Amino acid sequence: MRVAAFLGPTLGADEAKALCDCEIRPPVRRGDIAALMSDPPDAIAIVDGYFEQVPSVWHKEILFAISGGVQVAGAASMGALRAAELAQFGMVGVGRIFSAYRSGRFAPFNDPFEDDDEVAVVHGPEEIGYLASDALVDMRASFAAAAEAGVINLEEAGELVAIAKTIFFKDRTYQAVLEQAAATPAGLAPSCHDRLTGWLARHAVRQKRADAIALLEGLAAGRLVFEPPAFRFEPTLLWERWHREGATEQP
Repeated sequence: MRVAAFLGPTLGADEAKALCDCEIRPPVRRGDIAALMSDPPDAIAIVDGYFEQVPSVWHKEILFAISGGVQVAGAASMGALRAAELAQFGMVGVGRIFSAYRSGRFAPFNDPFEDDDEVAVVHGPEEIGYLASDALVDMRASFAAAAEAGVINLEEAGELVAIAKTIFFKDRTYQAVLEQAAATPAGLAPSCHDRLTGWLARHAVRQKRADAIALLEGLAAGRLVFEPPAFRFEPTLLWERWHREGATEQP
């Protein structure tokens, strides 16, 4: 089976290829999937995608691929977002993050889980290894795990998530969150701060990476279940123009 995988800061290309025999492509952007349909693969795995510097991958081009018989699955980052939005149309989602977007809650926290910035990171180019800020969803998983391990309590974990949400995603790092928590009245006690800092250095959870691995392993093992398209793709005039001429307007 020929698989095209769109990856970036979440999972390295060499590790991805060891998990699944796939063509590695950079983070997906608008037009990439439509362009693939000139020589369509059997499956498309979406993990990472651009969203700020260039237009994000468009829902309609994913539907175009699905309607053409391509199995499209997503996880971890942009893939989890699009899979949650298009699950009813046949895109398959994998992992904890996808499930949280579908349910609107990332357990054990009770605040809404719906914002794009939960998975957003700022990162450098591929040539330097996509060095990135820390994703809020990874922080949620880490603080929840720290509470489960008894390093902090669940209330403190929730407070740390709330602080992280106030920090712009480009500046969001564990260090920034812990510094702000330490400066907050009635924030983490110094002893608790030190324990958590040491614990995170050894046990921080990389949930996005774990979900990306699950996606590629699932594709390689044939464990993912894809249903035939339950919709009829409508090639609107604007779609035809965009697809033919590479226009950037979104219908």
